[in-house]
Amino acid sequence: MQRIIYLSSGVKVFSDEEINSLLDLSRKNNANYGITGLLLYADGNFLQIIEGKKEAIEMTYQKILNDSRHKNIILITNEPIKKRSFSDWKMGYSIVNPEFLLKHPEINPFQVKKASNIDVIISTFIDTFLNSFRNKVLYN
Repeated sequence: MQRIIYLSSGVKVFSDEEINSLLDLSRKNNANYGITGLLLYADGNFLQIIEGKKEAIEMTYQKILNDSRHKNIILITNEPIKKRSFSDWKMGYSIVNPEFLLKHPEINPFQVKKASNIDVIISTFIDTFLNSFRNKVLYN
C-alpha cells in the first residue's frame, strides 16, 4: 500500500458544480484502481490524499501532474503504509465554503480529522489546510 499527499492550486477558482464533476470522474477512475482518499478544496486550493496499491497511486499522481487544471503542485509525502486511513471512501471530499457547508451539513471537513483511523501525518496536514481557511469558513 502507498499514500501520496499533495497540495496544489487550481488554474482558476472552481464552482461547486465543477468540483462535483471532477469528483465524479475521480470516483469512477479510483474505483477501477482500488484508490481511496480525501480531497479538500478551498479558495482555489486543493489538499488531496490518495492511497492504494503503489502502481495505481503512482499512475494516478502522474495524471495529476499532467492535469492542466492544477498548478504549483507540492508533493508532501509519498510513502508506504500498512493500512488505509480512508478505506470506506472512494474519494471523500469537502469544499471549505460556508455556503456549501450550509447546504450540505453532512459533509463537515472539521470532523474528518477526528476519525479514529486518521494518523498523525494526515491529521496535521488536514489541520493546517483547514486552519488556513478557517476565518473564511467561519466568518464569511
